[in-house]
Amino acid sequence: LECVRLLRDAGADINQAMIGGATPLFIACQQGQLECVRLLLEAGAAIDQARQNGATPLFAACRNGHLECAKLLRDAGADINQARADGATPLLVACENGHLECAQLLLEAGAAINQARNDGAAPLFAACHFGHLEVAKLLSSYGASRAATPFGTPEEAANRRGHADLAAWLVASRGWT
Repeated sequence: LECVRLLRDAGADINQAMIGGATPLFIACQQGQLECVRLLLEAGAAIDQARQNGATPLFAACRNGHLECAKLLRDAGADINQARADGATPLLVACENGHLECAQLLLEAGAAINQARNDGAAPLFAACHFGHLEVAKLLSSYGASRAATPFGTPEEAANRRGHADLAAWLVASRGWT
């Protein structure tokens, strides 16, 4: 944190990206460095500046489950649906990694619940593929589509991966969507 203050006070470019495009804000979000994120945002860091692969600071925070960093970014106006080059959104990576609170934050902020990656995998499919029952319940409560993807349905994904409890819940709750 002190290094960030010194660099800021010396007039360093707070949006200077490394090879690959990671900015100081992206790295702070990826690492869950809340006070650094706060300082960088206060100094005017570009909130949606993406890496070369399209990943934004919000994407990094949600992928790693750093809820408080994600809240700061949301409150500062981050684009909650900005996708990586492969179409993955902050919501999708929060769901595939089982970060329930980050997914809830994004949904409450109006994230596109069925926005899929370029290959067709949507947030509910990702949650089911990786066995995240509570995330699947949350997504269903927001009306997530249970339609088939190029990889099958969320129920098929849960069964294929041995997530019997999740598959059973999906069968029992079919009337939800």
